[in-house]
Amino acid sequence: MANQSPSGRFKAVFFDLDGTIVDIHGPLFTAARAALDQMGHTPPLTPERYRDAIERGDFYLGLPEHLRDAYVRIAYPNLVLEVDRIERPAVLAHVPETLAELKRRDYATAIITSRPGDSRRLVEKLERIGLAHYFDQVITQSTFSMRALDKSASLADAAARAGVAPRQCVYVGDEPRDMMAAINAGYGARVAVATGPTPHSQLADHPEYPPHFVMRSMAELIGLLERLETGDRG
Repeated sequence: MANQSPSGRFKAVFFDLDGTIVDIHGPLFTAARAALDQMGHTPPLTPERYRDAIERGDFYLGLPEHLRDAYVRIAYPNLVLEVDRIERPAVLAHVPETLAELKRRDYATAIITSRPGDSRRLVEKLERIGLAHYFDQVITQSTFSMRALDKSASLADAAARAGVAPRQCVYVGDEPRDMMAAINAGYGARVAVATGPTPHSQLADHPEYPPHFVMRSMAELIGLLERLETGDRG
């Protein structure tokens, strides 16, 4: 797909949650280690091996191809349980001040996550870490299956609820599937941030779902929006 430049005035900035707003590496390591243990894989996964694999872009942690589907089927529910268990997720760097500035500038905002379950429970967690008041909407998924990973319909719903045309929406996420959802929903700009499991280079060079921009941290977002507003696409 061609990586066409975004254009027009943006009125809404919506976000993925895990890996974008809050840390995912801690829960992902725990879920991955449990999955490998359930599969009888040895030796046990260590934080060092996890970190080295993620830095190489090896989401499957060195598993041979014939074991990867089984690993994903086991690791995904482990991850869902782990993120649900954590009552105070760790907020990533530069997130609170960036969200505060977005609200000061009157952007519509939302969390649109693949987490399943009641959104009210997630709002309570966001309240505990001081972020809930920054979001006009918090959207979770109704299914606990891997279908929840496709947030395309939720992105379209968020724009409609905000009363904003999709082309006037920006979606910020940390994985190619976030960019896929933004493309499917017709969003005007898609921004990847390399604070999740996908390395910067893989986000930037993804062959199917390229972002318009890749950031190394949320500290870059306000400057990026300013450039978009002034027509500077560089």
